Amino acid sequence: MRKHIDVADYFSFLNVFFGFMAIIMQDPKYIFLAAIMDGFDGYLARKGYSGKYGRFVDSLADFASFGVAAAFFFPVFSLAYLLAGMYRLARFTAEEHEDFIGFPITSSALLVISVRIVAGETVAGVLSIVIAFLMVSNVEYAKIKNPRLLSVMALALIGAVFRVEFVYAVLALNVLYMISPPFRKSLGKYF
Repeated sequence: MRKHIDVADYFSFLNVFFGFMAIIMQDPKYIFLAAIMDGFDGYLARKGYSGKYGRFVDSLADFASFGVAAAFFFPVFSLAYLLAGMYRLARFTAEEHEDFIGFPITSSALLVISVRIVAGETVAGVLSIVIAFLMVSNVEYAKIKNPRLLSVMALALIGAVFRVEFVYAVLALNVLYMISPPFRKSLGKYF
């Protein structure tokens, strides 16, 4: 196994670890830590530090943390979200696109988990149904590569583990990203 694994893949494993911890500890804030690991995984994979099966390992890790673990926190409503997330990741893994097609599952989980923390399970569950449609849509979302914007998100995620004020920042950033497609041309330099 070790000959097929590179540095990025270890961050995928940490992503799964934090998703697993979210369920075991019944604490949705571990999803924020999983997202940080996913960010490192993506960055290192783009730099060429991903193993032979890295793309698949990343998608499976994302499904575990941002699909299954996230859905754990709004169980009554979670089936549509879970199925949409699975389809979205399968499409992402199978196809090559410059941008994301459909709302990314990581952002979907961060949005729903943030709402779960600040507004409760029912509101998050209803939102998850809307998010499910966005994940399987053909709406194009820019892949964010701007280091400043990525740093702001990373700081918000780290802060959200400790303070609820930062959860609002994670929520706001993901809402802005969710509604960004109509403004892509004018916002392109920020992504």
